[in-house]
Amino acid sequence: MTVADGIQEVCIHVGSKLMEKVLFNIPPDWLNRVIAPPSEVTFRAVAADLLHSLLVGGGAPCVVKLHSLFVLDENSCPLQREFALLDLYPDCGEPGPSALL
Repeated sequence: MTVADGIQEVCIHVGSKLMEKVLFNIPPDWLNRVIAPPSEVTFRAVAADLLHSLLVGGGAPCVVKLHSLFVLDENSCPLQREFALLDLYPDCGEPGPSALL
């Protein structure tokens, strides 16, 4: 997943199990399937729209838990930066044990 603010872009790795839960358990092998044969709309397009609506401003607030790794050179300039999505849930206070969407 790539998150951008118009100037900066950050790539966030999302594990397959977490991605499946975010997409309401749509199996990865279905993403290229057409939803209804006469149309050309795929599950991938629906999933992309769903993720976009979850992450764009103006929607309900969400809490995003990330793991970050920065590798710096001797001058503290970033050589590498990696992010991994650990959890995503609506911002309604402290999450319970099954807070993932």
